[in-house]
Amino acid sequence: MSGLLTVRDAIRDFLRKYDEITTPLIRFVIALIVFNSVNSMYGYSGLFERGMVLFLLAVISALVSDIVVVLIAGAVMCINAFAVSMEVGVLFLLMFILIYCLYMRMFPECSWILILVPVMYVLNLQYAAPLIVAIFIGLTGAVPAAFGILLYYFSTYVKEVYDILNAAVVDEEFQAFTYIVKGITKNKEMMVAAIVFAIVIVITNTIHRLSFDYSWYVAIGVGAVCNIIFFIICGSMLDVSVGGGSVVMGSIVGVLVALVIQVCKSVADYSKKESVQFEDDEYYYYVKAIPKLGMPAKNKNVKTITEKEETVAQEVRKRTVPHQDTKTGADRQRVQNEGRTRSSASYQAGRTSANRTNAVRTNATSGRTSTSRTGTVSSRTGRTNINRSDINETDKE
Repeated sequence: MSGLLTVRDAIRDFLRKYDEITTPLIRFVIALIVFNSVNSMYGYSGLFERGMVLFLLAVISALVSDIVVVLIAGAVMCINAFAVSMEVGVLFLLMFILIYCLYMRMFPECSWILILVPVMYVLNLQYAAPLIVAIFIGLTGAVPAAFGILLYYFSTYVKEVYDILNAAVVDEEFQAFTYIVKGITKNKEMMVAAIVFAIVIVITNTIHRLSFDYSWYVAIGVGAVCNIIFFIICGSMLDVSVGGGSVVMGSIVGVLVALVIQVCKSVADYSKKESVQFEDDEYYYYVKAIPKLGMPAKNKNVKTITEKEETVAQEVRKRTVPHQDTKTGADRQRVQNEGRTRSSASYQAGRTSANRTNAVRTNATSGRTSTSRTGTVSSRTGRTNINRSDINETDKE
């Protein structure tokens, strides 16, 4: 199982890594198969006999959504139906519009089942279709599967109408519309296929939803057995010949495809399941947790270091680290010395400028002092001279 999971994860990682290339390429291949199958069922128009037209349709389908691909395939069928006769074309158009309004418009994600089932009929894998639809879609796949069966059997009656219209003698009262409607409503083989498809899909999906170990694998096995039994029983009840070998081989193919799909989706490790029970004010809760199996971890090469190798490594560290530390210490000392020198020089420069500023201030103060002193002396001298002049005048008198 581990090897299978490794391959699965490798493919998944590759597809995710190159998603821009792989997804359109896969869609192109599937669309090419679909249009070739549709052309084999409804190959009456000369427009689609050229391979280039189908190739271009496949290229367009690789770039659009699933429902658009289904609509393109429906348009191809409709053009071929109109190539047979106007009545057949109108009948097919009305039927396809009814299918679109009843289901495709409400469930576009399941629309591709409409084309898958007729394609599997063309590939003679119709008995594998119920299991594949049950694994892919579930209960909601029963309705589009029935519509896909209707499209296939409609193509068989269109072929009969085409042969009748191209015959040498044609009845003037022949009406293709009435012929196809009566043929489809009375076709027991189509009824058996629709009933068995629905039963197998419901049983497979119901068992899958049960909470016991390996429910998916049990559901696939039981679905395959029911597919064989109900096809044989319903065929005998409605007097429809069903090939037992074809049913068995188709069921085996369906089982293999369903197992591959389930492994690609997830694989549960039931040996490590855990059950948890808890409650709140309103409910009791019972939870069962089952881990998924994944790709095992890659083996890592762990190198064991011997004592001799460790000793050599330590010696290398001792030789390398001190040298780096000494060099680093010397560099640090040199940087510190340069910083100190620059700081001292800055300090001295600042101090010198401060001294100069103080000297200027002192000179200014001295100038002011001498000026005031000079003024005072001058005033005193002036007063003294005035006094002396007064004395002289007094003497003269």
